Amino acid sequence: MLADLADAPPTRAKPRKPVPCRALEIPPGRVAVEALVRDLAALPIPARSVALLTGNATGFGEVEGLVLKWTHARSRSLVATLLRGDVRVVAYRPDVSALTGLGPGLTPTGDDVLVGLAAMSKRLAAAGIVEARAATAYATSLAGVAAAETTPAARELLVAASKGQYPTALAAVVEAMGSEKPDRPALKEKAGRLVAMGAHSGADLLAGALALVRGVIEPRERR
Repeated sequence: MLADLADAPPTRAKPRKPVPCRALEIPPGRVAVEALVRDLAALPIPARSVALLTGNATGFGEVEGLVLKWTHARSRSLVATLLRGDVRVVAYRPDVSALTGLGPGLTPTGDDVLVGLAAMSKRLAAAGIVEARAATAYATSLAGVAAAETTPAARELLVAASKGQYPTALAAVVEAMGSEKPDRPALKEKAGRLVAMGAHSGADLLAGALALVRGVIEPRERR
């Protein structure tokens, strides 16, 4: 059934205005893993994002649950490849291809997660937590998505992310994560604006970004 979902053509919807995108404005100062733990704990994470982060899709419909579980598995694989520091573009393409066009909407769930992950990889690469060349290789893999594999709106976001341009609301949250001078009310407000994007795009973008944060802090939590 998952194979059928992955092979099915993405939902085509009416055109809409492009999502405003911009480059990250990396704040000065270091990013400590402890700060990421603090910010992750402070965020109000919606149920959909939690399902994408954990793979537990209880409470969702059968088909939607399969999409969430599949996206969780593939995004974890991408996170593992990034954290290994793999600098080969080809190493990311199988998981990127598996997620492209996966799910309903103008920007399917799989594509939104890919973009969220790209934004956070850029942020953590600038902080030295993720190998910069690995983040670049992952971003490059997003540029090779064929037009037929997803919706026009999603492909625009993927191409923009490959060039270091991300949805404005996503960029604001990513920039605020791990700050040496935490502002929890501001972070929660920014996360709320992101989650309010579309029917589920904001929650999916957030999940993509937080998937990498979880990948960074999990080894620390197991000690």
